[in-house]
Amino acid sequence: MAKDNYIEEDIIKPLDLFLAGKISDNRFPYSNWRYTVSNIREDKYQFSVVRKALKPYYHRFFMADKDFFRNGNSDVKVKYALLEAIEGEGNDAGRLFAGLDVIKAAENWAERLAPDNHEPTFFFLLLNALLRRDYSADWKKLYNDLKDKLAKSRSYGHFKTNELYCILMGITMIERADLTRDKKEELERLLQSHWQFIKHMYSVLIHYIVGMKVKNFAAVAKSVCCKSYEPYIHWFYKAFNENFDALCPEEENDRHDGRSVRDQAMAHMKKMEEIIKKTNPSTELDELFDILFPKVIKKLFNQSRPKTYEELEAAIDDLTIQYNKVLEQLAKAVKDVESEVITPEDLTEAFLRFPRDMALTLFGSVSNLLTQNKTWLKYAPTIQEQILNKKEEPKTLTVNVQGDYVVEKKVENEVKYVSAGGTGVCTNKTEKE
Repeated sequence: MAKDNYIEEDIIKPLDLFLAGKISDNRFPYSNWRYTVSNIREDKYQFSVVRKALKPYYHRFFMADKDFFRNGNSDVKVKYALLEAIEGEGNDAGRLFAGLDVIKAAENWAERLAPDNHEPTFFFLLLNALLRRDYSADWKKLYNDLKDKLAKSRSYGHFKTNELYCILMGITMIERADLTRDKKEELERLLQSHWQFIKHMYSVLIHYIVGMKVKNFAAVAKSVCCKSYEPYIHWFYKAFNENFDALCPEEENDRHDGRSVRDQAMAHMKKMEEIIKKTNPSTELDELFDILFPKVIKKLFNQSRPKTYEELEAAIDDLTIQYNKVLEQLAKAVKDVESEVITPEDLTEAFLRFPRDMALTLFGSVSNLLTQNKTWLKYAPTIQEQILNKKEEPKTLTVNVQGDYVVEKKVENEVKYVSAGGTGVCTNKTEKE
């Protein structure tokens, strides 16, 4: 039989029979079909003939033609067969798909997958296969188009369509990044392998539940509290905490049991905090998230997640060192009053620069340290009285220690302190709490 006949009988005809509904996926001759395609492609001339014959089927698969989904997503033999055929087209296979509307393709895939909420496995596999084989798109335009669609999702979004938009947006962000091809492929594999967790992140950040058939964000928070997500849950906690008021308004109640969504969500956040405290956070997704959510991640990086017990101990040690440093400075300032390097008023002002409770704590520590110091005993009652009379102000005091102690005097917008060792600068930022 001529090779052209093999192409028609053993490659094209089985596809047509399946797409026409005349044979089931189980009856599709998967092994023989793969062998025939591979065998005929060994002839360079026939390679191009097979490509030309299969190109319309590639396009129908890419655009999620409904005939590929007659039984939902359970028909896999034909999909795998075409996927392998595309991978066998060579390094330029992606060019065969130039000009196709990838957003429309995503919408079609969402429509096919939505009834049973099937996972977008083949959509991922297809896109990754093409991206490894010179597929290109107008990534800037695609980014802007997807951004517009996701921005409108709160008004008329669909859980599955938005999931496919988010997958496409993730790939677009990676492709736009200034990275090597190998690095992009590595990040795209991470996007696919961790998609079950990442779609929770997208849900929180676009304020619309993506790829999950749940009714509120308390359910999303509950969903993320599972064992496999624990190394990455600190990311979700940060994003969820930042968007909490918008995602869980006080007036929202669960449709099934009438309970407050906000209260349920807060209970799940407490569970996350416990997980975070006992789990070493994984950095595996850090680079990917920095690309997927650049503006958001920079903001979240400035927030504090619940600290592990080890981190809390380290923070306490650090605060103790800082406190002892300030205590040493104040004790030295007392001695400088004695030697008339600074005035008693300067010493008093040094205490008054701190919030009242902190000033009283420091006062007590200095008193214990200098129980026999005559200069301290002379001025201590006046200093204590002024601290007690001090009005509490809503301020945050930041002291950048650069000298010997914190006796301070205002100079324009800065606070300078004088010491035997020279002059340093402290900043005092006042802000509403």
